[in-house]
Amino acid sequence: MTAIKKSLQKLNAGIITTCIVGFAGSYYAYYVELAKEKDDLYEAMCDISEHVSCTKAFSSEYGKGFGIIPETSLLYAPNPVYGLIFYVLVTILSISNRRMTSALVVTLGICANLGTIYLAYILYKLSNICVVCVSLYVVNAILLILAVKKHRKLCRKNGTNKKKKSK
Repeated sequence: MTAIKKSLQKLNAGIITTCIVGFAGSYYAYYVELAKEKDDLYEAMCDISEHVSCTKAFSSEYGKGFGIIPETSLLYAPNPVYGLIFYVLVTILSISNRRMTSALVVTLGICANLGTIYLAYILYKLSNICVVCVSLYVVNAILLILAVKKHRKLCRKNGTNKKKKSK
């Protein structure tokens, strides 16, 4: 096995592991949101104080459809659902070691991190810290870093192959 293939395997494993952590965090967020909707007295493990509360964030007007998608839209869903879909999609796409697929994963990572900035601003507006949310922001940043590293490696690998063929 070449050094590049070994390196790509490690990056893929890192991306997939990060996606599993993100999926678990999103699943927990979804569970908490549903539990709070069913039982108003429900208190999640991540509810530490008045200003450190994930249920406060999840049950706010921004907890579904990012606060921008209309309730009448088919896309109106709890925010963790988007996270679940995102992490599954990135996991599937990251299995491929093709440049175009890798570029798509980087693009998705950039979009996720832009969403992270928006959602962090929402937490600021709510005067709230959501431990689960902030953890997922870190996961998204790590995911983007790994995706960029993989994409650069694939570009170098393909660029090297082209140079060898043209000689």
